[in-house]
Amino acid sequence: MGLDNYWMKSKDEAGVIEGEFKVCGGMFSDNGNDSFRGKVYHRFVEDITGISLYGYTNETNVISNEIISEMADGLEATEWRDSYIQNYDIEEQEFKDLVRMFRLHADAGHYLVAFY
Repeated sequence: MGLDNYWMKSKDEAGVIEGEFKVCGGMFSDNGNDSFRGKVYHRFVEDITGISLYGYTNETNVISNEIISEMADGLEATEWRDSYIQNYDIEEQEFKDLVRMFRLHADAGHYLVAFY
């Protein structure tokens, strides 16, 4: 099953930030500015933050900005040098950009929608 995640500012407006992010995009998702390929990162993000990119609960595919902020905090507290990160096949710059992407979207007030 595929997973693309889309950043949203409101129900009708995408959450877009400027910058270059070396995170994985998909056929229907971008490289971090307004969306990303969640399937690539779901296990890593959930192991670090305890939150699934498939959605905060089984009942909704939306992750609120409050939860995104908590996820950004958890990701920022993780060091690239932590040995277990190597198990996820994530490059150092990719990891740093993933962390930066979450922080910038959290600070911009965006929430995350899972599409699968």
